[in-house]
Amino acid sequence: MATKYSIHVKKDGKFYVGYCIEIPQARGQGNTRAEAIADTKEAIKICKSYLSSKRKSTKAVTVTI
Repeated sequence: MATKYSIHVKKDGKFYVGYCIEIPQARGQGNTRAEAIADTKEAIKICKSYLSSKRKSTKAVTVTI
């Protein structure tokens, strides 16, 4: 199942920087807006994988808010 994520892209000097709104640790950059978006998408995948492995390997408590 695909999940939608919001990516905010801004120009920082000569580079573009992407930030995922839902996963603040997922950031990317590139020479163009498209490169920044692609790099941020990769960062989202890496963060999701990391968070998934942590969820399985810890005794974390799950709560609903």
